[in-house]
Amino acid sequence: MEKVIEEGYKAFLDEYFAENKELFKELQGGQNPHTMVITCSDSRINPALLLNAEPGELFIARNIGNVVPPFAANTHATEAAIEYAVNALNVPRIVIIGHSHCGACAHMYHEHKEGEPKLHHVDEWLKYITPAKNAAMLEVHKNHHKNIFELTEKHNVVTSLQRLMGYPYIQKRLLNDEIELVGLWYDFVTGKVEEYNLDTKQFESII
Repeated sequence: MEKVIEEGYKAFLDEYFAENKELFKELQGGQNPHTMVITCSDSRINPALLLNAEPGELFIARNIGNVVPPFAANTHATEAAIEYAVNALNVPRIVIIGHSHCGACAHMYHEHKEGEPKLHHVDEWLKYITPAKNAAMLEVHKNHHKNIFELTEKHNVVTSLQRLMGYPYIQKRLLNDEIELVGLWYDFVTGKVEEYNLDTKQFESII
């Protein structure tokens, strides 16, 4: 493990950092990200790489399943990050990035077997994905040829967008046209990215 960390750090220091010293000097004056990204903790997802963003451009919150909890008095880390991004950093845009082959969404259909580890905290957290699961199951009931896992991933993005609209300070900014909410679904196998169209209620390829 030490070798992995040392070699990775050395490569960063010799290459990226060496080429971008001025950028890092500028960043010591504070951050002014143009976008908040809420995405999954999945190691296969790299939002900065996906959006070709440099340090200082994205304010990123990650959790299992790229979940936005409902606005409530009790505080989750994700809620705190949203509040800070909107009210302190004044980000003009929040992007939810869901993705293909999401373990969190797949877990919603998993039946626990004897001998498997019990994931109490994970199971409790993933209750937030239940509305997306229900919507996906209803859609598959009407069309058995649809992929229930992909549908759950996409409905989960939509649910998170809807929950963002329940945050009072985001509602206010939406009414004043001061913030933009974007939902993306990323297939990391093909590289395809689809955006949720608020008018058509469909995910559409962005390119």
